[in-house]
Amino acid sequence: MRLFSLLGVWAVAVFFSLTHAQPFVQAEAQLPSFFYQGDQPKIQFSLYNAGDREQTGNLQLELFDAVKKQPVDGWFYNQLANQYFTLAPGERSFVRFPVTIPHLFSGKVDWQLTLRSDTTRQVIHGSVLVLPAIEEEQVIDAEQVVGAKLGRHLLSHNTLKGRAQETIITPFSIQSLGQSIIVRFKLSLGKTHDSCRLEIPFSAGLQPTGRVSMHKKGNSTLRHLQTPSDTAIITTFYGLTPGTYQFDYYFQARYPGQFLLPASRMFFWKVWPRQMTTTSNRIEID
Repeated sequence: MRLFSLLGVWAVAVFFSLTHAQPFVQAEAQLPSFFYQGDQPKIQFSLYNAGDREQTGNLQLELFDAVKKQPVDGWFYNQLANQYFTLAPGERSFVRFPVTIPHLFSGKVDWQLTLRSDTTRQVIHGSVLVLPAIEEEQVIDAEQVVGAKLGRHLLSHNTLKGRAQETIITPFSIQSLGQSIIVRFKLSLGKTHDSCRLEIPFSAGLQPTGRVSMHKKGNSTLRHLQTPSDTAIITTFYGLTPGTYQFDYYFQARYPGQFLLPASRMFFWKVWPRQMTTTSNRIEID
């Protein structure tokens, strides 16, 4: 078993009631298993009233440094830590707690949600990992990959009347939950390369769908191999000839907030490895 998986459900909730009464309000955590420093997630919980009468109550979210066992709510700007709710019978609703991940914190954070409704008190626990954020400008290795250019763009993808529509995502645009997102790479090569490797680090707000589209202008086939990884999508391409390539990786906007998409890297080998690096991006989801 791996230590952690950025795509796994590491923020697993433990649910119990502190009274003998059957809890009518059911709470479920909906958040990723990791964040990057500087992310501004809206930690979300779904609430469901399984009873036959209206339920009112309040929620309290607490954050703790998992190593030092100390509260970090102030450091994480958890300013809406206490919230109230009212649910009709059979109603499902969502509650969000906006926080900001500090740039100087890394490691594991424990969270605890306390739900009080009528005579019932419930507690949900979980953990999330905070990873260092490396926001880079686009660079080419000192030993340059001669005649090569690499670019990365984010696009929203929709289908209208059977036709695909793509829109460039700007720093000020907001993507809705469930929106299809394309991370597109354009690679131009001036000479032949036996192989190269593309690494796309995961973003906390995006969920890979597994769909990938790869082609070269004038050639619809391209040999490649996907390598399993807990931290990134890794693809190795083979038999690259001069020309322009396009690689489209499809994601879904999964969690609300503003999230980092770290820089991607493409590695080339001959006698020693050389690399090209894209810029990093931030994407806002609501």
